[in-house]
Amino acid sequence: MDAEQQFQSIVALLRKDARINEEYVAEEVEALARAGHAEAMALAATIAGAGYGRAQSWPDAFAWLAVAAGKGHAGARGQFEALGVSFESGGGIDVEAWTEPRWRRWPDDGPRIGQSEGFLEPELCDYLIARAAPLQASALVYDPISGRAAESDIRSNSVATFGLLDLDLPLLLIRERIAATMGVPVSHLERTSVFRYLPGQTFGPHYDFLQPSPQLDAEIAEMGQRPLTFLVYLNDAFEGGETRFLKLDRKFKPAAGGALFFYNVDEHGAPDPLTEHEGAPPTRGEKWLLSQFIRDKPQLPG
Repeated sequence: MDAEQQFQSIVALLRKDARINEEYVAEEVEALARAGHAEAMALAATIAGAGYGRAQSWPDAFAWLAVAAGKGHAGARGQFEALGVSFESGGGIDVEAWTEPRWRRWPDDGPRIGQSEGFLEPELCDYLIARAAPLQASALVYDPISGRAAESDIRSNSVATFGLLDLDLPLLLIRERIAATMGVPVSHLERTSVFRYLPGQTFGPHYDFLQPSPQLDAEIAEMGQRPLTFLVYLNDAFEGGETRFLKLDRKFKPAAGGALFFYNVDEHGAPDPLTEHEGAPPTRGEKWLLSQFIRDKPQLPG
């Protein structure tokens, strides 16, 4: 089996989205990267940044990405451009400064709904939209009967969800920034998603917590509840499209790059029915939204 065939076998393994030997994947990808395979170099960068099957190392991540960019890998070069650094210089950034907690504003009273203006830089917002656009698929909801994700009339927008093969260093750094801002371990973050709403598309009234039930009790016990939701509006060139909290009669529409976050549970950790909300439809223009659910237990890597 040549290098390309071996790399594609690793890709196929990761696409199965099942429990696999993470250490094996990390070792095989790095071996292919050391042999000069540019795609493997870019994936090795993601693996090092995520700490997937190996210890997390940002220096290793940026070193692999710089080598891939030097070999002409377009995706690697695009990551450096999004982060505003040059791959020719080694591409290192001050990770600690980049991922430090951002300013948060909470209401003086009432529900725990907060905002952070300018949470993401404009270049990163544009980059995420470009990354997410070709990955869009029908958005799903939890089926209350089966307990599984399924299509529903309540939701008409589309979504891109980033697994290990779709992650990159900008996305990993954004996840670190979210975790630091909310004071949670990054391992508690579910996979990051980017929603797209065309005019008229909506995500109707719903809760983000997992409703304790015979269908979901096992998942909650193993994978945890969703106490937090973190949203970033990636653009604002649209009309309508607010996030509305129906029982609270409040709506929010941050400027591009602004974050909206809220607790889905009360102070005792119980699901809070006051958090019922909807993604209102844009009446003109496209709405792009980064969505990050946060659990109270570590999630599966990748």
